[in-house]
Amino acid sequence: MPSFRVAFLLVAAAFARCTFSHPIAPQTPFISDADASTQCFTPQAAIASDCQSLFASPPPADWTNIAAGATDVFKPFCNASCCVYTNTAGVPTDVLVRAGKMLLGCTQRANGLVNGITRTDAAAICLADSKSVNGCF
Repeated sequence: MPSFRVAFLLVAAAFARCTFSHPIAPQTPFISDADASTQCFTPQAAIASDCQSLFASPPPADWTNIAAGATDVFKPFCNASCCVYTNTAGVPTDVLVRAGKMLLGCTQRANGLVNGITRTDAAAICLADSKSVNGCF
């Protein structure tokens, strides 16, 4: 019987490795391998195609502080469901666009939704749904 136990354990271990090493979709936030300062899958996802359109032709930035609390939150520009949020006013548009395009790497392929936050030398920048003012910072 020892050979049966060994074979059973080997099959069980192989099954567990296949099952748990490749989840269908991340269920909790994680840090991107590409950039240790990037977190994907924050609350309130935006439609990735809305974000792609936004970065292709960003509008002039609006630097109104939209936060009701002690922390500053700015929503410099949006397109449909996709908005860029930051905690610092006056971040150059090219920095926001570069960070936003990088965050497109957080797109969930199964449903076409994207959200995430990254930190640059200038500010923290979040890509999320237009109703996500409290979900980024």
